[in-house]
Amino acid sequence: MDCAEIRQGFLTGEVPSGSSVDEHLKCCPHCGELFLNDALLGRRLSTAAPEVPETRRVDAQLAVAESAILRERGVRAYLRSRSTRVRWALLLAGVALLLLGELVLGRVPWRSFTPLRLSAGVVLAGLLALVTRAALRPLPVERRAARRVWLLACVAWGLPCLLWFAPEVPTTDFSGNFGLRSLACFAYGSLLGVPSFALLWAFHRGTAVPFRVLALAAGTVALAANLLLLFHCPLTNRSHLAAGHFTIGLAWFLGVSLTEWGRRYG
Repeated sequence: MDCAEIRQGFLTGEVPSGSSVDEHLKCCPHCGELFLNDALLGRRLSTAAPEVPETRRVDAQLAVAESAILRERGVRAYLRSRSTRVRWALLLAGVALLLLGELVLGRVPWRSFTPLRLSAGVVLAGLLALVTRAALRPLPVERRAARRVWLLACVAWGLPCLLWFAPEVPTTDFSGNFGLRSLACFAYGSLLGVPSFALLWAFHRGTAVPFRVLALAAGTVALAANLLLLFHCPLTNRSHLAAGHFTIGLAWFLGVSLTEWGRRYG
């Protein structure tokens, strides 16, 4: 009799005995410990849970994954199942439709579209495409790639503020209450940015949307709102731009940061 046979005997609920057991115990001190104190340790082997084979663990994990897939129903499940390229195109198409609507309405006179204004629109649109692409891609594993994502989010929040340095174009359309006009642009831009934020949330494939995606989504709102306001609001007064346009990105960033803080520590 060997060690494996003795342990198998204990697993059956019986205490192994006989001359072969006695002979084995003379040369194996480890098995002898199983028989101490009226074979207390050996008896406990019969109540120990058997080791689950690795194949059974994998099968259990697959069953959980299949169950989660089967529960995926509805519009969001359909959107999340689309390829990254399709989801990216749908998001940009939504912003493009809103931009087309602003151009059709023609709230900003065509003579106001200076080369600087058009260049700013191109830069905002290009960065918007880059930020949305980064938000839809899987979570970066490398630390350097993760830092690039955070840098991209910070640029998205802060880039619209560069319009502060653009030269002011004299305009006679700055009548009315300054606070109300600035608040109107802030509310209108935030409202136009909501679809982009909602789509990035709906497109995310994880069980919970990480703060990385929310931060990039806030940057998307800042970019989309300022791009659309560029073709919606004819005012170029720096005070109005700072109060009604640039604060959108900061407000959304603070909003997602407070939400994440409340989710973690609330």
